[in-house]
Amino acid sequence: MELTLSQNISKLRKEHHLTQEQLAEALGVTFASVSKWERGAATPELNLIAKMADFFGVSLDALVGFALQNGSIQEAEAELHALQKAKKYREGLEKAEKALLRYPNNFRIVYRAGQLYALSGMEQKTEAHLYRGIGLLEQAVTLLSQNEDPKISEASLWSEIAQSYLVLGKKKTGLEILKKYNIGGIHNALIALNYAVEENGFPVEAAEPYLAEAFGEIITTAFRTMLAYSNYYLRKKDYAHSREALLWLLQLLESVKENREAVAYIDKLAAVCYGVCALLSHYLGEENRVEPFLRQAYALAKAFDEAPTYLAVNLKFSAGHTHEAAMYDDLGDSSLEVVENQLAQDPEAPTVLAAWKKIAEEERREGS
Repeated sequence: MELTLSQNISKLRKEHHLTQEQLAEALGVTFASVSKWERGAATPELNLIAKMADFFGVSLDALVGFALQNGSIQEAEAELHALQKAKKYREGLEKAEKALLRYPNNFRIVYRAGQLYALSGMEQKTEAHLYRGIGLLEQAVTLLSQNEDPKISEASLWSEIAQSYLVLGKKKTGLEILKKYNIGGIHNALIALNYAVEENGFPVEAAEPYLAEAFGEIITTAFRTMLAYSNYYLRKKDYAHSREALLWLLQLLESVKENREAVAYIDKLAAVCYGVCALLSHYLGEENRVEPFLRQAYALAKAFDEAPTYLAVNLKFSAGHTHEAAMYDDLGDSSLEVVENQLAQDPEAPTVLAAWKKIAEEERREGS
């Protein structure tokens, strides 16, 4: 469909996520002028038409009346993304430059082109591509108001820029950017790695606080992720995979203890996992595994309650002052109560709760 000049101005302005006021400011005219152009009440002078064509990155022919393909920006970005995922960098970069000529100020095109150059530079060790990628990603930061993808933010853009600097060997610049945008510790592991590598020339002690936090994040993330998987499979009534997720988590938790016989904070987490494994074994009809899981849960919970610790002690891979870090959870103070309450909340498994109480009574008798 052929569009008129007024329709094209309106269409291109909206594709670039600009208000009439913003376009007017960019062209050095009044808001009223842009409004009249889009309504067809007035026609811009030839020099302003040329300026708009250059601003929008289209030809004069396209602007004054030739058909503009609907969704052309979305299609161009999708093509660049597909070439990026296929690692067809040569073709992708050629397409990116053409898209940039047509849409030089569109966030989606500039961002995707920047990613293509950065990834091409990283994988093919091409400095020119890395620097071009940095420039485009920095431009994307200035166009961020157009962004509609919640996964992309100023911090994520600077993270990509920082990684290009690291690949270029500009470690100090890359690390300064990563530290500035280390929101919630998202870059702790990467910062620690670059401080720890001897060839980078930094004192190894600089890595310690980032190592400590990154290792804690591994434990926390693994606990939450595998609990999520366990609950996911539970809701699908896939009890075997639900239990398998917890058993994998238990292997991880047990592997990071320095002394298997001494108490660590992760024992509290492990006790919860063993309690759930007992319930899942009941659902699977494997009654012979219920009591062993409950006894493991009870032993860990009892030991923790007798000498509770919320410090990062008795853990492997301690760096610097890791032991001073505190752990937090919303499970409750008593590990034994946490497990029992958990079992009591399942009305379909009264025999599991009864078995737990029997174990608790046996332990009390032995201790008296």
